[in-house]
Amino acid sequence: MVYRNIAFQADPFSYDLTFEDRITLVGGDSATGKTVLYEILEDLRLTDEYKAIKLFNYKSDRFLESLRQCRDNFIVIDNADILIDDDIRKFINFEFSNQYMLFLRNCDGLNVSDNSFKVLKLEDNRITLEEEL
Repeated sequence: MVYRNIAFQADPFSYDLTFEDRITLVGGDSATGKTVLYEILEDLRLTDEYKAIKLFNYKSDRFLESLRQCRDNFIVIDNADILIDDDIRKFINFEFSNQYMLFLRNCDGLNVSDNSFKVLKLEDNRITLEEEL
């Protein structure tokens, strides 16, 4: 695992994201904060502590080529339902040096466990990853 925990403050919220598996699927309805988290991670990855974060979304050029060059990274893919195909699923499944946080509803073709399924939860201005029910 690249990161067991990612914790930071983004006023007025504090984020405390704990990861239990190499692949974390963050689901949930629209407007639950996934894309906002992605945007915050764009700045956070510029710090020494979180420099292993690599971000991909629909704006990413040469997505598969860029992804295949990642080793020992924490890879975040926003809107993964529309971005990942069978080749990308295969890479995710077999490139064990990376850790993945995918904003994704459909887990078909991915080697995931019960601990992989999470949703963002907000309570008292603290945002965490919790088991999806």
